[in-house]
Amino acid sequence: MKKHLEHLLQKYKDGKISLKEQIELSQHMADAQDSYSEEVLSDDWQKHIVSDFIPNRNMNPILDRVHHRIRLNEGDKKIQVSGWQTFQRIAAVLFFPLLLSFMGYFYFQSEKANDISYAEIQCPMGVRTKFKLPDGSIGYLNSGARLKYPVQFADNRKVELTGEAFFDVVHNEKVPFHVNTRNLDIKVLGTTFNVIANEDEPTEEIVLQTGQIDVSSVGGKNLTILKPNEHLTLDIAKRTFVKNEVISSQYTTWKEGKLVFRNENMQQVARRLSRWYNAEIVLEDNQLDSYTFHATFIDEQLDEVLKLLSITTPISYFEEKRTTDNDGIYNKRKLFLRINKSKISQFN
Repeated sequence: MKKHLEHLLQKYKDGKISLKEQIELSQHMADAQDSYSEEVLSDDWQKHIVSDFIPNRNMNPILDRVHHRIRLNEGDKKIQVSGWQTFQRIAAVLFFPLLLSFMGYFYFQSEKANDISYAEIQCPMGVRTKFKLPDGSIGYLNSGARLKYPVQFADNRKVELTGEAFFDVVHNEKVPFHVNTRNLDIKVLGTTFNVIANEDEPTEEIVLQTGQIDVSSVGGKNLTILKPNEHLTLDIAKRTFVKNEVISSQYTTWKEGKLVFRNENMQQVARRLSRWYNAEIVLEDNQLDSYTFHATFIDEQLDEVLKLLSITTPISYFEEKRTTDNDGIYNKRKLFLRINKSKISQFN
């Protein structure tokens, strides 16, 4: 059993673990009676964190701080539990990846006392992660997003984002807050806003909920100022942007598990569904561009969303057969939307 758990843990760290195997690993970690899982984790900690990097150093205080940080993220609960119990609770809800990122976070913080030390949070696919920054600003990372930031804010407050995140920034006129993506520099004093900067998409987006945002290119060129309920879309290839008014809440309720559409065109619907469900949704018919969609979903499965779409519009869908890679891991789902001509008359 121990060898099997070590094999699963190694596959997880290599990014080659299947969903079935990840659930199995999490169940072992969540079982308080499973001595093998505790032993495997302890051995891995000693081998890869202690022995390889800083031999003969006591890492227990750092591990204690990892456990303390997890408790902070769970809220200000006055419940005393052991570090191992805390880890088991996190693993049980598939937050295993987040714990490992915190291990790296505290290691680098301790080793680089005289330099600027950075933390990085990586949000697993299919998960939403809440975070708190050193200045008290809070936010959420959406599925697959990464956030890098200094362990301590000094002369500036700058973070780097890949993916989607919502920020609620603490006001500080003397020290502006900057979010840097691959293509944009977003400057705020204290405000709430949403940023979408996925590496595999041709655009980057900003939606402002409250306050004000100064938007520049990463090269320092001033682009525009956003006010509440304004939405900016940057075309990365053309280096152009458009700005329009929106209902900002439909872009920010994802952090509460809500997927909101308010008369959005089908290109936008397909793009947002693809992000939300980690799938590839393709429009097969140009006629779909003339249709809009209005709906709210709360923690619904993709199949249920598509069924409702096909009931309320003259749209049908089909799914391409899923394939696996060499490690037996399924590729993301790929679905196609098209006009169902036999139903068009029902919606005229």
